[in-house]
Amino acid sequence: MTQEKKVPTKPIGEHLLTLREAADVLRLNPRTVREYVHLGKIEGRLIGGRWRFRRADLDAFFENAPCNWDFTGKN
Repeated sequence: MTQEKKVPTKPIGEHLLTLREAADVLRLNPRTVREYVHLGKIEGRLIGGRWRFRRADLDAFFENAPCNWDFTGKN
């Protein structure tokens, strides 16, 4: 019997946020959050056809944003 090696994965560690919840956390419009995902600025996953986000990824986005950024993508 052959044993398959499992690839270690990072545990989620917390419940996932919906697009609307992520937008509420960042105080942005859901369309803006979706645009940042498409630009690669926020990490998110499509699960079952719906966007899901980890709070840690939203916190990282916020921490890495320039202090004078107006959150419309213009510096």
